[in-house]
Amino acid sequence: MAKVITGVFPEKEEKKEENKPVPGYILEISIMFSDPLIWRRVAVPGSITLATLHRVIQLAMGWSDSHVHQFLIGKISYEPTLGTAGIAESKRFDERNFKLHTLEEDMGFMFTYLYDAGEGWEHDIRLEEVMPADQNFKYPVLLSGEQACPPEIVADIHEYQSLIEAAEKQSDTSYRELSELSGTAHFDPAFFDLEMAKQRLADLT
Repeated sequence: MAKVITGVFPEKEEKKEENKPVPGYILEISIMFSDPLIWRRVAVPGSITLATLHRVIQLAMGWSDSHVHQFLIGKISYEPTLGTAGIAESKRFDERNFKLHTLEEDMGFMFTYLYDAGEGWEHDIRLEEVMPADQNFKYPVLLSGEQACPPEIVADIHEYQSLIEAAEKQSDTSYRELSELSGTAHFDPAFFDLEMAKQRLADLT
């Protein structure tokens, strides 16, 4: 009779790893080349996928998720995929399949979020703090931030800052243009409603 060999198989090890507590992260997200800096600080669990982090960034910044996006982490690009079996599609890294804690080492090398790729808005994401896995913290949460979210109809940070500079040097005409582009009665580039943004993130949970 053949001897039955018992042991720990890979499937069980993977399952055990999935149940292992993972750390949380405090991230500072800022729009590159903005001056004064447009930024948000958020606390997120390491167990969230990049797809969920995308939603966190959208809500924290004040974007409306109306453009394409992608993450650049380490040397890899992560983005939404259509779920098809095509050759081009299979070579892409689907943001839904990657959890943040599995990319911790790469985050220190490069962590960028591109919104409306092309001209668009480039966000630098800085890992400020790794929080213990057993820390009792409600996730995700917006901790702080400064400056208004630019109107999405504006092409990029350079065009946006040109509009602000024109408004400061000339008259109220450029401010009215910014207000029209933002869809608000009186757009103030320096105003960020922290409490409203916190509520948007709270609704995500």
